[in-house]
Amino acid sequence: MNWSKELPVQFFSIELLIMKLIINLLCFFIIIITIGAPPVADNRRNEKLQAASNNNQNQDDVLDDLEYGRYLKEVVDILESDPAFKDKIQRASVDDIKSGNIAEHLSLVQHHVRSKLDEAKQREMSRLRDLVGQKFRNMNEKQRQAFARADPNGRRMQEFLPQHLDHKNWETFGQDDLERLIRHASKDLDELDRKREEEFKQYEIRKEYERRAKLAKLNIDERKRLEQLHRATLEKKKKHRPVNHPGSVDQMEEVWEKVDKLEADQFKPKAFFKLHDVNSDGLIDEDELDAIMVKEADKIYEATPDADPVEREEEIDRMREHVMKEFDKNNDRMLTLDEFEHGLKGTGAKNDQGWKSIEDNDVFSDQEFQRFSEKMAPVSTSIPHYQTPSPASNQQEHVPPEVAVQPPPAAPPANNQQQQVLPNMPVQSQNQTSSQPPKLMPRSP
Repeated sequence: MNWSKELPVQFFSIELLIMKLIINLLCFFIIIITIGAPPVADNRRNEKLQAASNNNQNQDDVLDDLEYGRYLKEVVDILESDPAFKDKIQRASVDDIKSGNIAEHLSLVQHHVRSKLDEAKQREMSRLRDLVGQKFRNMNEKQRQAFARADPNGRRMQEFLPQHLDHKNWETFGQDDLERLIRHASKDLDELDRKREEEFKQYEIRKEYERRAKLAKLNIDERKRLEQLHRATLEKKKKHRPVNHPGSVDQMEEVWEKVDKLEADQFKPKAFFKLHDVNSDGLIDEDELDAIMVKEADKIYEATPDADPVEREEEIDRMREHVMKEFDKNNDRMLTLDEFEHGLKGTGAKNDQGWKSIEDNDVFSDQEFQRFSEKMAPVSTSIPHYQTPSPASNQQEHVPPEVAVQPPPAAPPANNQQQQVLPNMPVQSQNQTSSQPPKLMPRSP
């Protein structure tokens, strides 16, 4: 029997459609896999940039931490498009730029550049009007009435507005606008750096406090053993390979040879700049500069496999911040090729200056640690009561359960004995003030 003659034509049509659908799906999945597969990137510079991108998904760079960061970047880009003004920026001192004195040369820019600046300011003014309007809409009726009574002449409203531009002139971008923008940006960016440094200091203080709290739970022999191990670890971390001065020619040549795998005698600053300008925008931004600093930071922390990653990142931040201060003439947190080449030729780029790492500097003082300890002691159950500052009253202090099982000392230990058990642990009454100058103390590894 010939089955093919008896089967309906529709059967073959459906079968053909199913085969086409399967083929299309296979092609679709192959395309998705091909597009979605990440490229092989064994270059540590790209790995660093990817990590920085993951950590800063919601911002392009540090300028976006400023409320007016987009406006600042736009103004800088417009001004640098004018050759005469760009040359003035390159020749100006850091003080002239940070103080806003560079704005005196705004008259040099070409007419079409001034027009772009006017348009940028008008967009920023519109954004600020919307921002202030939103703030008022978020107020309740009582807050609005109080604000109006306290500000009948509109003076408080001027303080309410961001002051990085001239609000009296709504239409054109003038010298006062540039002076205000530079001064506010310099102050605010410095404040961001200061906050980062303060956060790191608090991190180190808490880390040391927790280390000592754990030691306080142990017997004397175990404490001595761990303290000896701690001091040995600190000494080991200081004995690292020599570190190039960040921004020196020696550092760039080493990155060129060891990281980029290129011939040492073929190093050229322009070629190095283009190679590390990963997004090809003609600038080396902070993430790209961080990637250049990675190799130097690794010299410090490679000898200690259990090194604190927070300290390593802070080391990279400090190196990058140092290079920016020496190279970045217009203070926009990005390096042009001219700034990079001038920086390498500058006196600040000499390698004989060396570099003091975090391990070579004291992050906090005895007094700062003491204040932190006094603030934590009332709510802490980690440190025995006889090792915390004496209470101001005669009220008996609570003894944690883990301490109660240990036999109490016959008498409070003398200062010199206590220092042997817990080196550098400040012991001071809350009612006692020291006349000694702040002493700096070792950190936890």
